[in-house]
Formats: sequence, C-alpha cells, structure tokens
Amino acid sequence: MQNLSSYNDEQLFCLLQANSEEAFNTIFERYRKRLFLEAYSRLQLEEESNDIVQEVFMWLWNKRATLNIGDCLKPYLVRVVRNKVVDHIRKSNSARNHRQHYTWMADTETTKHPIENKELGQQLEDAINSITPASRLAFEQLYLQDKTLREIAIDMDINVQSVKNHIHRALKILRKNLKHSLS
Repeated sequence: MQNLSSYNDEQLFCLLQANSEEAFNTIFERYRKRLFLEAYSRLQLEEESNDIVQEVFMWLWNKRATLNIGDCLKPYLVRVVRNKVVDHIRKSNSARNHRQHYTWMADTETTKHPIENKELGQQLEDAINSITPASRLAFEQLYLQDKTLREIAIDMDINVQSVKNHIHRALKILRKNLKHSLS
C-alpha cells in the first residue's frame, strides 16, 4: 500500500475513479473531520452528523466512475454535505409533523357514535395486524412509543434507512387498508 498523502485532490480523484481504495482512504482521512464539522455546525447533533459524513463517502465511492470533480473535491464534498443536511432536516420535520398529526388523531376522541368508533377501531386494528411484523414494530415504536429512528434502528439491530423503509411500508399498507374507512 503506497502513501498517497502527498497527492493533490485531482490526482487522488483520478485514482479513485480507477477504483483505488487507497485513494478513497486518503480522501476520507483528508476530509472526514472537515465534513463532520460542516454537518455538525448546522445540525448540532453528533450522531446524525457522523451518519451524514458516512453517507457522503458511501455516495462518493458508489458514484466515483460518473463524477467529474477534478481539483474541486473539497468544495464539492462540502456542498454534498450541506445538501444532505438540508435533506435530513426536511425529513426530520416531515416525520415530526406526521408524528404530531398521528398523536393528535389518536388523542382526538369522538364519543358521539360509539358503534362507528368500535368499527373504526376494529378496522384500524385489522389494518395494523396486516403489516409485516418488522414494519409493525418500527411503526409502533415511532408513532406510539415516540422513539427516534436511531433508537428504533438500535433496538431492531438494523440501519436507520431500513427503519425508514419499514415505516414507509407500514404507512402505505395502513393508507391502503383504511382508505375506504376514512373517506
């Protein structure tokens, strides 16, 4: 393994495009702290900032053959981190809004029609039972136990993206099964 630390960004990127893991490792060591600071300065959350940096480097490795960066590697990576942070904030806000809406709906009690409520409750229970066990567990932990995606991922021993996928599937099934009941 050769020492590539004296290479400039353009040279490293050319080697990276030629599938050099050493070049990738050198780029990673050169910029990981800078990219972490960029994410952390905007999020003020250490774990999420580390996750974003990891995502950026995974993305860089996966897209290395199609990217045309040249000697602008550092500003390019900083821009990618900023975009990922914005995406993360958007998704977090969206999940928070969904959680608040679900909580509001769960807390809203309509006692005018107990038979309708019983039927709707049974339909909701049936819809939740139709969700696969892993997706149901992720859904219940997020919306009923108010856990974060990270906490759910740790509990289920999977990554955060898998948790998001499980929740997406659960919501899709619930929407489909309850569509006729709520209209």
